[in-house]
Amino acid sequence: MIEIPGILGEIVEKRLATIEEAKKKRPESEMRLIAENASVPLSLQRTIASKSGISLIAEMKRSSPSAGSLDPTLDPAHRAGLYCNAGAAAISVLTEQDYFSGSIDDLAAVSVIARASRVPVLRKDFIVDEYQIHEARAAGADCILLIIACLDPKQYADLFNLSTSMGMDVLVEVFDEPELDIALSEVEPHIVGINNRNLKTLETSLAVFETLAKKIPDDRIKVAESGMKNSGDVERMGYAGAKAVLVGESLMKAGTDVSELAQAMAAVEVG
Repeated sequence: MIEIPGILGEIVEKRLATIEEAKKKRPESEMRLIAENASVPLSLQRTIASKSGISLIAEMKRSSPSAGSLDPTLDPAHRAGLYCNAGAAAISVLTEQDYFSGSIDDLAAVSVIARASRVPVLRKDFIVDEYQIHEARAAGADCILLIIACLDPKQYADLFNLSTSMGMDVLVEVFDEPELDIALSEVEPHIVGINNRNLKTLETSLAVFETLAKKIPDDRIKVAESGMKNSGDVERMGYAGAKAVLVGESLMKAGTDVSELAQAMAAVEVG
């Protein structure tokens, strides 16, 4: 394992412990069997590529280290319905329990609703072990997130290859140029996300995407993550090269206006 500073390091350390607990309850061999028998994943890549405008990956989470408590009484299935009806291209579900109050059960509940609308579901977590990939597939995830900041290059390649061998797309997340170099040199990711939030300091700036997107080949799908508060921000990311945006905090804070905000974000066309 690589040395990970700051809050990200704390999260990963805790995650490794919770994975070991999960393995005791349901062994990896059993989880793999369930995953192999799950329905065929929907393609995030094809979904985004087929849309003319900017695709909205709408996220749900109960809390986060940067925003604190967002919606402790979140009903994942209900929220999934709102996102699908608002035109979200995909739904991201935070499944980390200690810092984001999520669970794999949230993803399973969302998957049932989203699949009926043919909307892919992304497992958003700190994935550092193959077990989590089998667990994601078993719960109905269509794609997973891999964060370069918490993986060594070999680990990244192994987890990426396992996911794609199971038919799942991978959203590979980077924050700076050294991370992007690793992301592009170890494997060939089709979907590259740039997180505008520094996971070590939790500071956010949309300029991060604007700067780094230029260095990603044009044949890849570029996803802007974090920091977008309205459709104007989504448009700004679109002009900087984003084909999709991942928005969580703003939608979670929108309260009764969530459908309206998601619709506005999902409707953005650029060019």
